[in-house]
Amino acid sequence: MVIRKVPVPLLRPHELYLEGHAKELAELIMRRGQLLKPLVVEAGSMVLLDGAHRLRALMMLGAYLAPVAMLNYDAVGLKGWVRLYAYGPEALADLRQVAEVLEVKERPGGALLIRLGGGDQAYYDLLSFERRGNELQGVVAPSSLARLHHRTLAVIPPPPSKDLVLRAALTGRLLPPRSTRHITEAKRLVYKIPLSSLMRSPVTT
Repeated sequence: MVIRKVPVPLLRPHELYLEGHAKELAELIMRRGQLLKPLVVEAGSMVLLDGAHRLRALMMLGAYLAPVAMLNYDAVGLKGWVRLYAYGPEALADLRQVAEVLEVKERPGGALLIRLGGGDQAYYDLLSFERRGNELQGVVAPSSLARLHHRTLAVIPPPPSKDLVLRAALTGRLLPPRSTRHITEAKRLVYKIPLSSLMRSPVTT
């Protein structure tokens, strides 16, 4: 694994970001005057695997460079999230209109568990669902479903694939925010770097 500073325009995100969260991160980075974690990219293609909100925050702050941990994608695991939305019959009806709903099951505590089909297309169906006003309220790992004790729509899309991630980034047809969960020790890295050092453009002659 190599960590280096890379020009922001070279990085290729594979999923969208939540504007509010990106703004909060930008304000936090500005207050601290430093970034605490590197972004994680696939070394060969510069596809961003982790850090979509940090990348957007750096862009908001006018950064030219971003610190990135460069990895071989073969050494990275990939899982998905359970996506949480506000509970309601209208939301469920919206979801049925745009996505392939395979199963709807009510869990103790009131969470409505919804399993989707449709393969990779399910992620773009969820993007359509969210653009109808169904705001993503959070994500949880499938192993945490038993701890959901409130009324919510818990939507389980098909597992994402690395091909989907690369294709989304390279074509610009980005996935919804927080679609993927990449598993790598690089996400645990603490790498403090002054924001001022990311603002410098290379000197040209």
